[in-house]
Amino acid sequence: MLDTRLVAAVAQVTAATTPRIWGFGVGGILTALLRAGDTLGRPDLTQRVVDLVAPSLTAPPDPTDHLIAVEALLALADRRPDLDVTDACHRWLTAVRDARPAHPGGPRLHRPDLPPWSATVWVDCMHTDGPGLAALGHADEAVSYATEYATALQLPHGLFQHGYDARAGHGNGVAWGRGQAWALLGLTETLLHAPDNGLAERLVRLVDALAAHERDGEWSTVVDDPHAPVEASTSAYLAWILPHAVDAGLVDPAHGAMADRAWAATLRRLAPNGALAVSEATPVGAARDYRHRALGVFPWGQAPVLHAALDRAIAEEER
Repeated sequence: MLDTRLVAAVAQVTAATTPRIWGFGVGGILTALLRAGDTLGRPDLTQRVVDLVAPSLTAPPDPTDHLIAVEALLALADRRPDLDVTDACHRWLTAVRDARPAHPGGPRLHRPDLPPWSATVWVDCMHTDGPGLAALGHADEAVSYATEYATALQLPHGLFQHGYDARAGHGNGVAWGRGQAWALLGLTETLLHAPDNGLAERLVRLVDALAAHERDGEWSTVVDDPHAPVEASTSAYLAWILPHAVDAGLVDPAHGAMADRAWAATLRRLAPNGALAVSEATPVGAARDYRHRALGVFPWGQAPVLHAALDRAIAEEER
């Protein structure tokens, strides 16, 4: 019998968060709530997603359209065919395709209107562009976009830096913990729909590098700085995404044990009510700027916990 107590507790906290529609990490919370609604027989969780998303479905074009979570919209449309997500998906596709690089062949700049980040490429975009293009059936573009970003952002040791100034031609060099999760999510979700040897090799290097810096299922907020504080969201994302990469044969099966340790670490830090305290939204900066971020309960922390809890509850029921 499916034990849904943990799922229900996490879902309750997750539904109470107020994600910005649209912002980085939002797609995960929407798909998690939809899955939880299915599993728990809770139409109110599906309705929560509808309430969050509906106002944006017919909104005019906006500079933040590149953050529209098309995977979540497609998942919602499967459950609610009365909702037309076509226009929102088109706005996202237009925003992503119309983005221009600072130099030919380089990564696209999504916010040239936004000083002082007009030339910034964020690792966060790894989990939006490639997976979104793949979900809409544009496999070649998904690989191209993901490769452009990864080329600029992946460091020689395999970890990803948080930001890259495309005009200056250099990055901030900081291997931000949650940034590794965005890269892991983006590479995995892209490769599941659009196989590519180059991206697969980058995913292997990333996971191997994370393994080298693991501390009993946890990672520092600056992954290669053992004196930086722990970033709990990194463990939660690895607990969710890494098993999918293992199951797909994208990384060494031995890394499944690291995912299990990451889940155990997540449970150790999970509050009795299902809340996980993670760092607040974090701008690109110097390494010292990542050490003192406030903690709280945010969509980008709850989403991976709920997905990971659902995956494990469903797997347990099937055994």
